[in-house]
Amino acid sequence: MNEKSDHHDEQLFLTFSPDDMTLSERNHIMLGGIAPRPIALVGTISGAGHINLAPFSFYNALSANPPIVAFSPAFRGSDGSPKHTLLNILETGEFTINAVTSSMVEQVSLTSADYPAGVDEFVKAGLTKRTSEVIQPPGVAESPFIMECKLYDHQDFGGGPGSGNLVLGEVLRFHVSQSVYIDGRLDPFKLDLIGRMGGAWYCRASGPALVEIAKPRHVGIGIDALPDWIRTSSVLTGNDLARLAGVERLPDADDLRRRWREHLANDAPVSPGAFDEALEQGDSWKARAILVSQLKAPSRELQALANDLQRLCRVYLRAGDIEAAWECAWLGGEEKLREITEKHTERRRGKMTETHLTIEGMSCDHCVMAVRKALERLPVNVKDVRVGSALVSFDESVIGMEQLKQAVEEAGYTIVESSAP
Repeated sequence: MNEKSDHHDEQLFLTFSPDDMTLSERNHIMLGGIAPRPIALVGTISGAGHINLAPFSFYNALSANPPIVAFSPAFRGSDGSPKHTLLNILETGEFTINAVTSSMVEQVSLTSADYPAGVDEFVKAGLTKRTSEVIQPPGVAESPFIMECKLYDHQDFGGGPGSGNLVLGEVLRFHVSQSVYIDGRLDPFKLDLIGRMGGAWYCRASGPALVEIAKPRHVGIGIDALPDWIRTSSVLTGNDLARLAGVERLPDADDLRRRWREHLANDAPVSPGAFDEALEQGDSWKARAILVSQLKAPSRELQALANDLQRLCRVYLRAGDIEAAWECAWLGGEEKLREITEKHTERRRGKMTETHLTIEGMSCDHCVMAVRKALERLPVNVKDVRVGSALVSFDESVIGMEQLKQAVEEAGYTIVESSAP
């Protein structure tokens, strides 16, 4: 076992050689790491007519033309003997594969017990036989998806304890419950399938565990083509970058500049609000409005603003709004922010209004600190605060007197008069 540091993601890896591991260790690390795995509940019948039912999670689909599925009934780890499922298939060449749902998983687990030959696991697990159309082994009536298969090929991998057997089956019939077949497709929410993890763990492919990721409709630009400040972001994840990199071409920089100029030129005053709270609520419009107000009169470090823009980009990505996400990602670099804010500042010079506020209820230094803190949360330049008054300058296209009054009132005080100094 060796330890290796991967400098890309700072993970510390443990490296194992199979030659240095026991059969049990190899088995556990494969079952834990190769997961989740679909479960094939396999029904077979012996030449003497004995029915068998057993689950296998080394299982998958290999081909649609012809329809080929594969699973691996390994030789027993204790003595290397073959399992009844394998013996039956090699003898008769037929089997069913039944999907496993959450409503039957405990019964399926019961069928994994090593019952003696001739014991019917359908009976032991309380599952119902469903007569097949073109083969002898029955399906499981409780399963919403059943395949009737004939043996296509078989290969064993050594014949020793724990060695696998690759069983390939050609599907002769698909049986699908009408309750899960919606508009010509199997509905994953209605299927409610169960997958196998390592140890005693299973997972349920239903509800919030299901994630829909659309297949690309075109060749994306790729993460390597993203601008440096986006690609090296400490906020955006690999998944975020992949969504941005899925566009067919980079958005036009001049068009992005124009959009941000339009946002900044909006004369509607913005009500003060907490950016983090807006993000948590998924209110992207309010979050962007807060950021725009901060960009108009930047009092924070550009890097902090850049990080918030990238955080807002993530909200848009989760909502599937790639265009808005790109607006935020593009501006989420210090140089771009400096360029946009400086040009906006140049255009609005001479528009600042200096105002003297008379504030009722301020009587101590604690009050002064509270009012200063309330005002500094707004896009205003706080020049002086003392008992009973404050001197501020602000751009009336960004924020109005009502917003100033609201902020001071939220701190517990009241503006009773405002005038030019």
